[in-house]
Amino acid sequence: MRRTTILKKCLFYLFLALILSCAPKQTVKTNKTDEPEKEQSECKKHYNIGFEYKKMKMYEDARINFEKAVECSSHYVDAYLGLAHVYTDMQQYGLAEETYKTLIENVPGTIKGYIGLGSLFAKIAEYSKAIEAYDKAMEIDSTDASIYHGKGFAYEKMKDYTKAETFYEIAFGLDSENRAITFALGKIYLENKKCEKAIALLEKVAEEFPKDIEVQFSLADAYFDCKQHSKAVESYLKIEPDLSEFATIYIKIAKSYEGLRKYSKAAEYFVIAVEKTANKLIPYYHIINMYLKIKNYGSAQKYITQAFCVAPSDAGLNCMNGDVYLGYGDSARSSKKYKKAISHYQTGKNWYGKARGDAKWGSYAASGMKRADVKIKNTQQLLWYGDD
Repeated sequence: MRRTTILKKCLFYLFLALILSCAPKQTVKTNKTDEPEKEQSECKKHYNIGFEYKKMKMYEDARINFEKAVECSSHYVDAYLGLAHVYTDMQQYGLAEETYKTLIENVPGTIKGYIGLGSLFAKIAEYSKAIEAYDKAMEIDSTDASIYHGKGFAYEKMKDYTKAETFYEIAFGLDSENRAITFALGKIYLENKKCEKAIALLEKVAEEFPKDIEVQFSLADAYFDCKQHSKAVESYLKIEPDLSEFATIYIKIAKSYEGLRKYSKAAEYFVIAVEKTANKLIPYYHIINMYLKIKNYGSAQKYITQAFCVAPSDAGLNCMNGDVYLGYGDSARSSKKYKKAISHYQTGKNWYGKARGDAKWGSYAASGMKRADVKIKNTQQLLWYGDD
């Protein structure tokens, strides 16, 4: 009988332990009722579920749970922010704005509602409203770096790069370890032609995030814009395998080699860009202009001929061919082959004539024709002195 009683007690305690081990764990505090803690736990549960749904881009389910969290606690800041972000992801911008304003009304001491509004307005290109929202946040807390970062971004989008730089610098001073702020300031320095400052910051971010393609690409652009072409080539080649499907990276590599005056190498990458893009005229324009600049008219005409296979009546190619023949004419005139020079100038004028009525190239074509006429006239006068 005693053994049976002991066995029953053991089984009961084992069963109780099993139930307790499976139950959700809560922190127990003394001298307080359980009711507020239960309420807080319920709010947090809805928030956590909403957060997980948002990560999985299941926005409707996320919305429902964030709304429950807000209903559970009208001062739950993160729940308002989660709900507003979901509305933004769903492109329901009016509801997102309303959510931020409700947060501001219910929790007036927080800057997060105003920062959220600023970010939302910047996203939908209402930059003046974004700046107003950030200014209101600043009235509450003037030491938060994200406010100045947001204002800088709004001014950058408005193409006021001087003000953008000012606010990015303040943000950086408040939080110099913030990768996004450092990156933004580096890029705006580059926009404002402050090469050394730009490279210093972008190198810092690139070293910290070596696998971030956007960061590495921006650093390579900085090297290129600052005419550090060797470093630009090295940087572009480092990320080329990750961007091998895009023509842009090959154009960038080619332009860097052009800056190094390695024209054959540049041409090689321009040709790869031709293969990689649907709009083949863009890399063809680059390679033709490169050879025109260095007065290698034979190579320029070679690629013009190839480009005509893609766009037989392109006005830009007609003008470039005009430039080629004016170059041929100048070479012939330098060799005192005046009749040949005049023939080349006339051929160039004819090519310009094919583009005369084009909206984009018409004025360039008209200018080319005038240049050809002047060259023809001057060369005709030289015929008095003979033609070798």
